[in-house]
Amino acid sequence: MKTVIEFYLSGDRVYSEREKAINQLHINRGYGELKGKRLFLSLIEAAYLLEKGWIKVLDGERELSFYDVVSLGKKKDEDFDVKYLVYKDLRDRGYIVKSALKFGSHYRVYRKGAEHSDWLVWVVRESQKLSPNDITARARVAHGVRKTMVLAVVDEDGDVVYYKVEWTKF
Repeated sequence: MKTVIEFYLSGDRVYSEREKAINQLHINRGYGELKGKRLFLSLIEAAYLLEKGWIKVLDGERELSFYDVVSLGKKKDEDFDVKYLVYKDLRDRGYIVKSALKFGSHYRVYRKGAEHSDWLVWVVRESQKLSPNDITARARVAHGVRKTMVLAVVDEDGDVVYYKVEWTKF
């Protein structure tokens, strides 16, 4: 992307009213959520696009750095850093990544050009203790909405390993 697009901080997300943002980021690449004539990005999306040099984020007159946006994200969510690593990894692999909070997971993941997501991704730290009930509940929800549940495990070095979790009936 040649021209950097300006976004403005608004609470726990950023927005732009520029047509270029809507066309290049939302329509062509699946970023953000369109509300009226504004494109809203989550802080994770904003951090990713900032790191790529595609956008800049302004808080009033002050331009925020990648680290400023990550810091804001960590204030809202202590796991922002690991969720960002998974988001970045999936985006870098060419997938479209959206929130899956209504499904009890962190992300819905789409193949490029797909109308429906294939996977629900739940992000955990390698050191995090998981209960079998948490895993079972998420696998059941994924099965119920015809998605594959994926556990994204992030280790201390920031490496991500993905595990497919399936619901099986006997």
